[in-house]
Amino acid sequence: MNIKLSNRLFFRHTRNALLVALALGVVVSLAQIVYDLSSEQRRTDQTVLQVLNTTKESAAQAAYSLNNELALRVVKGLFEYDPIYSAQITDDFGRELASLERPLTKHELSWLGPLIRADQNLYTVPLYIGDGKTVIGEMRVLVDRFLIAQDFLDRAGLVILTGILRNFGLAIFFGVLFYFTLGRPVMMTISSLTTIDPNQPGKTQLNIPPGHSEDELGLLIRKINNILSDFDQTLQQRYLTEEELKRNQNTIRQLNLRLEERVKQRTSELEAANREMESFTYSVSHDLRAPLRTIGGFSNILYDEYAGQLDDQATHYLDRVRKGTQRMETLINDLLKLSRSTRGDLHRADFNLSELFQEIASEYAQDRPERQITQDIVPNVTAYADKRFMRVVLENLINNVWKYTAQTPHPVICFGTTIVNNEVAYYVRDNGAGFDMAYANKLFAPFQRLHSSRDFEGNGVGLATVQRVIHRHGGDVWAEAKVNEGATFYFTLPRPLVDFSHQD
Repeated sequence: MNIKLSNRLFFRHTRNALLVALALGVVVSLAQIVYDLSSEQRRTDQTVLQVLNTTKESAAQAAYSLNNELALRVVKGLFEYDPIYSAQITDDFGRELASLERPLTKHELSWLGPLIRADQNLYTVPLYIGDGKTVIGEMRVLVDRFLIAQDFLDRAGLVILTGILRNFGLAIFFGVLFYFTLGRPVMMTISSLTTIDPNQPGKTQLNIPPGHSEDELGLLIRKINNILSDFDQTLQQRYLTEEELKRNQNTIRQLNLRLEERVKQRTSELEAANREMESFTYSVSHDLRAPLRTIGGFSNILYDEYAGQLDDQATHYLDRVRKGTQRMETLINDLLKLSRSTRGDLHRADFNLSELFQEIASEYAQDRPERQITQDIVPNVTAYADKRFMRVVLENLINNVWKYTAQTPHPVICFGTTIVNNEVAYYVRDNGAGFDMAYANKLFAPFQRLHSSRDFEGNGVGLATVQRVIHRHGGDVWAEAKVNEGATFYFTLPRPLVDFSHQD
């Protein structure tokens, strides 16, 4: 694996260390130079003042005696100190006794003037008489500070240069050391990583470079080896799982094929059963009704044309025959309704069940104006079901209420919803005859009745039809009642997870 030199860790480390070392070396060297420069300024002041104090007595004698020649010799003596380029001796009235000046040397480092206080080059020494109290003159000199500081500046440049070279050498040394101690081992580890087989990562174990078994690199390599081993186990387990999954998929595919065959077989059997049911329904609807109509027709003829020739006993028998045929006709109609309740496709949709209940109850009230039943209907109760079949359910339940409240002084019919076992349940309640809950298991069985036909007419098919329609919707239906205290019928209409009624 090739990595550009400028992108390698040791190179970047060396570069950064070099830059930091250079900057730090310059800063430290400059700090040292500033400190040394301050000390050098103090030494310069001391040296100049020492030179002036050496000639102070001679200058005082020249000023006291106003001896220009002596003053001139003193000034010439001061010029023996090269940094002094101007000297002057005056008396106490400011009159010049002697003065000398030589040209000031131009320096290339004049920009360093503020650092060496080049503008503070005037030194003044007062001259006293013997008692040391009376001033008799003054001695002034101008000093070239650049000339004094020349040696110091040469040393400062050497200090900065050696500091930079020293730091540069240390940065190079530590960069090379970093390369051999970390850069090269990391590159070796990376090269080893490239040899790992992606399909069998656990087969390759990385070697810890010498000298790194106890440091961070050794810990990292051990962690990588552990991860590779765990990943290899996981990968092998995945291969086994995929193979098992493929076998299971093949098994499921075979089971699906068998299931499809069984479904086709069951569908054929169901279609045959439906055809038999249709044939039976046709037989009931036509073959049984034909002789029944004959019996009913001739019974009516006998009653209409020969009623005067029959005695009371014969008339009674004939009347029972006519009522029997009518009851048989009703049973056939109810049996056909019960048969149709389990046939036909369901077409579910959301609709207002309260409005449907109100519509059917209003029709019953109009057909039986002599009955005054109070209606308590909760508005806007919705349901997800087949509206045609739900009309059959509500018609049978409402008919049940109209039938069993016939002997109730103030009949009431209620419709609404409640929560039973965390599920919405619809209810139809009345305050009619009710029934004994001990016989509730017979309530929804076809042709089973809990009341005498002399008290309440009916044949026991309506509630059986209700149960079959509700069961087709995947719901449940039950009842609660007390004798002479009314009954409540509950049913549920759960929303299916997948509604196959909307699919082909």
